[in-house]
Amino acid sequence: MKCLKKFDWIKIPREEIPLARGNMIYFLRLAARAAYRKGTATYCGYRNAVDPGMWVGGVVGLKSILGVKRRQKALQIMDELQMLGYITYTLEQETKILTYRITDWVI
Repeated sequence: MKCLKKFDWIKIPREEIPLARGNMIYFLRLAARAAYRKGTATYCGYRNAVDPGMWVGGVVGLKSILGVKRRQKALQIMDELQMLGYITYTLEQETKILTYRITDWVI
């Protein structure tokens, strides 16, 4: 078993995130769902390659992660977090695939 103290990231347990609102809580929710190792992620039957700190899926999955009901609210939260420098994200218009990457890991 590898020494966990040498990793530059930690996996955030989903059950430890408080049920609250705010940019830091949204960031924690996104970080908890991000991949913690390189591999493939499955979303709605599609297989997507992911790197550590990355998530690939759709807007419906993003709304579920953030706990919001409206698409515009979810994208507004993503814009705010990107503006603060915590994440980067892209939304492909033709395939409707949303990809985000955590850029600010707590070490």
